[in-house]
Amino acid sequence: MTAFTDFEAGEGAEGVTAADGQVVLDIAPGLRLDRLYVHGPAGYWGHVSRRQQAGDRREIAIAPLKLRSRKHILPCLYGASGLTDGQGVRIAIIDSGVAAGHPALPHVMGGANVVFDEIRTNPASGTDWGPASVRGEHGTHVAGIVGARPTAASTMAGVAPGVELRSYRVFPHGGGKAKNYDIMKAIDLAVQDRCHIINLSLSCRVEDDGVRYAIADACRAGVLVVAAAGNDRQPQISFPAAIQDCIAVAAMGRRGTFPGRSAEAGDVTRTPTGHDPKAFVAAFSNHGEVDLIGPGVGVVSTLPGGAYGVMSGTSMACPAVVGVAARLYAADPSIARCRADNRVAHWTAALIGRAGPQGFGRPYEGHGLPL
Repeated sequence: MTAFTDFEAGEGAEGVTAADGQVVLDIAPGLRLDRLYVHGPAGYWGHVSRRQQAGDRREIAIAPLKLRSRKHILPCLYGASGLTDGQGVRIAIIDSGVAAGHPALPHVMGGANVVFDEIRTNPASGTDWGPASVRGEHGTHVAGIVGARPTAASTMAGVAPGVELRSYRVFPHGGGKAKNYDIMKAIDLAVQDRCHIINLSLSCRVEDDGVRYAIADACRAGVLVVAAAGNDRQPQISFPAAIQDCIAVAAMGRRGTFPGRSAEAGDVTRTPTGHDPKAFVAAFSNHGEVDLIGPGVGVVSTLPGGAYGVMSGTSMACPAVVGVAARLYAADPSIARCRADNRVAHWTAALIGRAGPQGFGRPYEGHGLPL
């Protein structure tokens, strides 16, 4: 749970509920809370409320996910995905690791742990590409958006269920940011492993020439690199999405794809307005030199332990665009026939050709939403 006394300044307090569901936040009684967020566990939506007083004792109910609903944002925008959509395309998920054994992700075909500090102390850990011990859910959620398959328990499907997925873990078990060196090595390894697309749902603390050169080399080898624009509410996109060789993806949402009092309601913006009155640019999404936009608010996808959950961010919009790129590659033989050093340019042009402007304006959506 996170309570903001000043949302714009990021001031407030946060805490984790105990086993009985209770949490006490360190905020002086009587202060007005701009916003109170409850971050739902696996299987549940979160909750947001505004303008209440600190010191109030309040019970908050959160809504369970409906795993057979067709009202979630992925089926709402993309319709029903075919099980062979994206077949023959290999996707590199460079992230916090992807869970093996999830019923919806039987096509995770291996990968590598690329965290240098872990491999230096334990060389055998190089095969440990599963979720990081701390905040390791992210990579599995990203993988599901690209290519989850329906199961007996859930009709939830990724954009391209026919793809092959590979996991390259760059976030350490102990928590914290991924290092530029590890990201660079993961990109190089994904190219060596003949991946067709690299998904980078991450940002680096500082710009790095090693990462820049690795992405340029990947593009020359014919590998498409798609990156999240960042979640800083800034008119400047994050690195590495800012690299010209990357396809930079911003995030949008759509009212009606999440409960009205869920945490996602806090991500709704009123401006800029688009063609669809229910659609909006995500409040958190960076903007500027973006190329495309994708669904990034209230996205339901896979989590470790065979679970499903909700996440929001340009990190979620990025793999949705990757899924469209995979479907396009599988359906258009001319992309594969291109010479490697010209393939990314041809592929990018074809992907942009599938993008429909949403009316938000180029700084917010680039060429629009590819379908």
